[in-house]
This record gives sequence, structure tokens and C-alpha cells, in this order.
Amino acid sequence: MNNLLHTYGWLYYSQRTQTTINLNELGRIRTVNKTSYEVITNEGILKGEITGRLLYAAEPDEMPQTGDWVKIMQFDTQCIITEILPRYSTLARKEAGKTYDKQIIAVNVDQALIVQGLDRDFNPRRLERMVTVLKDAGIIPNILLNKVDLVNDGDAKIAQIKSNIPNTPITTISALNNTGLSELAKLLKAEQTYILIGSSGAGKSTLINALMGNNIQATKHTSQAVGKGVHTTTRRELFALPNGSLIIDTAGVREFGLALENTESIAETFTDISSLAEECYYQDCTHINEPDCAVLKAIDEGRLSSDLYDSYIKLRNESEHYSTSVQDKKRKGKSLAKVIKNMKRYNIKKRY
Repeated sequence: MNNLLHTYGWLYYSQRTQTTINLNELGRIRTVNKTSYEVITNEGILKGEITGRLLYAAEPDEMPQTGDWVKIMQFDTQCIITEILPRYSTLARKEAGKTYDKQIIAVNVDQALIVQGLDRDFNPRRLERMVTVLKDAGIIPNILLNKVDLVNDGDAKIAQIKSNIPNTPITTISALNNTGLSELAKLLKAEQTYILIGSSGAGKSTLINALMGNNIQATKHTSQAVGKGVHTTTRRELFALPNGSLIIDTAGVREFGLALENTESIAETFTDISSLAEECYYQDCTHINEPDCAVLKAIDEGRLSSDLYDSYIKLRNESEHYSTSVQDKKRKGKSLAKVIKNMKRYNIKKRY
């Protein structure tokens, strides 16, 4: 029965993280349902729950997530999750709204498949944002431009993405008609974990059904009102593909707020701007109003797209604002902890 754990990537994970554990105490999170979990174990898929420190003291990002390897205690057809094993990657985004908390999407992911339709779903700015977040997380991005059979200007859109985001693999597909899937299959390596991300109705569920060879995910026809696919996936779920790779299907992403660990990840996405920046007169040039700025000069001469530049500036400002806000939050937390500590000391002295 240990083959099930191997099917879901245990050998690859244990070698990468140098982790050893009794396989009877091991599981991998398949789905998260609020406070309960589907856990893959050597006895099959069990219902898991958390208790103790995880339940009462853990921060949100310390809770089990889809893709996590965990230590468990089994009881009949259920198990208790007692520990989360080390993660080698974490994909997160800033939560929607004014909060600066991070929402974890999935963990222990090697590569991502960003699915975007060439129809009304086409949005270069969203792709640039997603690629930036993925590179920051140490996850290799792959762009899948779907619904190639539904548009007449596909070549121009593909050329635009190749120009804006060089050095990122791009595959054109039609998940509904199986076009390009043989090329996609060559990207999927056995035992590695992939994640499907994209907006609602981009065709992720249709794609995963095609890769699995059966209809495991519900799909709906394109909306006649707006010309978009109708979103059906409502949770993150881990699947084992026939070729031995693992894939996490996700709900549609409307917002992908930046919660970067390293703001330099933006430069890794906008490589054209990074190359031009090396020619700027000032080493700390912000590319906004400095004299002898090679980036601004390239825009004036038509060698750099102004839309691409605007996207770069927007993401950089957003990332810097998030980083500053997080640091402020940490400083306030430390100050509050110091006040509480001093109050406790004062009360003790007053008592005696």
C-alpha cells in the first residue's frame, strides 16, 4: 500500500528535503475543507483533523495546506494531523481588500501552469503579475494560452506575451479539442507537483479532465451572455496524473495581490527593463524622472512598450507598499508585546 504515497510524490519530496519518517505516520494533504482535510496515506484517503498546538496556537500560514506533507496519528478511517513537515515552496498572494495578510494557495509546488484564454480572458497584465509571484516563490512558471481555436488574432497575442515575458515557456492549446496537449505532456515530469492557476472560466477544469483522461472535474459550457467559460472548481485539489506527475487544480483567481518575499523578483519578470537599467547613469535609478535614464529613453525611441513600463512601475510600487506595510505591522506588534511585558512586570512589583 506504500505505493500510494510514492504515487503522490513521497520519494521526490523526501530526497529533496532530506526528510525521513515512518510511512505509517505519513500523509499528504489532498484537499482542505475549512477545518477538516482529505489526507493521502498508506491506508488510502482518510479524513483528517487538527488538534493541540495547530488548532489553538498556529498562525494561518502554519495550518495544513493543499500539497503539505504531514505527520499523522490514524484512528480507523480518520487521522489526527500532529505536525507539518518542511515546505520547499509556498505560493501565496495578498488577501483581497485593504488587509496585508497573506493567503496561501498551495505548498510544495515545483512548477505552475498559468492558463489564460486567448478570447475575452486575455490579459497580459495579469500574466505579468502571476509570473512575478511565481518566480518570487521559486516556482517555475509555464504559460498556457488556451482556446486557440476560438480566435483569429492568436499569433499577435502570442507574440505580445513572448515580447513582454521572455524566457518563460509558452504553449498554445485548446483543452476542449485536445490541441497542443501532447506538447504540454512533455513539460510534466513524474513525481513533481504542478499547480493550475488562472481566472474563472479559463478552461482549467477542461484541461485537467483532458490530462486525466476522464471527467473528474465538473465543467460548464461557455456563457452565451459574456462569451466566457463558467467557473466550476470551488476548492484546491491534488490529483495524480497517469504519467506520474501531480497537479493541483484551483478555483478561479480574480485578484492576485503581490505578497513578495523579495521585490527583486519583479526585475526577473521584466528582463527587458532590467537589461536597460544597467545602462542608466544612476545605479539607483527609479526610471521615473532621472536624467540619462536608459529605460525612459527606450520608451521615447519606441524600443520599449509604454504599457509594459506602466505595468512594471505599478507592480514595483505595489510590492514596495506591501513590504513597508508588513514591516510597520511587525514593528507595531513588537511594540505592543513590549508594552504588555512591562505591564506584567509592573503588576508583579505592585503586588509585592
